[in-house]
Amino acid sequence: MGLQELSFIILDPSTSLTKALTSALDEHVPDSMRDRISVVNKKLSDLEPPQSHFDCIVSPANSYGRLDGGFDLVISRALAPKDDIDAITRIAQSVLYSRWKGYAPPGTCTMVPLQATVCENNPHKCAYIALVPTMRVPEEVTWNREIVYNCVWSLLNALTHHNESAEEGADKISTVLMTGLGTGVGYISPEVFGKQTALAFKHFLDSEAHPDKWSSLQWRDADAYSREVAETYRQPEKKARWFSGFQK
Repeated sequence: MGLQELSFIILDPSTSLTKALTSALDEHVPDSMRDRISVVNKKLSDLEPPQSHFDCIVSPANSYGRLDGGFDLVISRALAPKDDIDAITRIAQSVLYSRWKGYAPPGTCTMVPLQATVCENNPHKCAYIALVPTMRVPEEVTWNREIVYNCVWSLLNALTHHNESAEEGADKISTVLMTGLGTGVGYISPEVFGKQTALAFKHFLDSEAHPDKWSSLQWRDADAYSREVAETYRQPEKKARWFSGFQK
């Protein structure tokens, strides 16, 4: 089961972010995959079925697994019992300790199952949180120039590996919901987020289509991929800071 068997809903209330992402996806992602990525200019609470139901939601987390601010707080409010909003953080931190001894480095992805927890029977029918830290603690991360690309690559890799190891028809992930990564307190611009997200999809699809090349990459090819990503942050950017709508 490869990437093209997954569907993605990428939402954000920021029009500038969804426009930048749409443009980048249209430019870089093949139609066969592009048709499986929906870009939605809404908040999570505004979604209706079938988009409000998904198997996995992506947390643009901090390395310590505290889901108590920005979109992480949105996740906690959406999935945890109303009288126990901290349940998601406890579940995530337990998994992080088992996997990383409590600290997941930025750019990694950790799958957090909700089965057999107090958050299992949530209204979104969500079975997994993909914890993808964009930063150690809430802070500006524009210095980490390829963090979005690294996060999205790790996410796609974790999702495909999960489905490859899952029993047939059981626990497989089909629909994934995510929002901007590092675009709130991290100050990643809509353009950088859009381009690096699209390139991660493009390159990951290429790796699936050409295993012989990617399992023995030569410097010529590696340099070409690297230059493509580097171009996303070498372009002039507006000096004005901005916040994703989830931070307002």
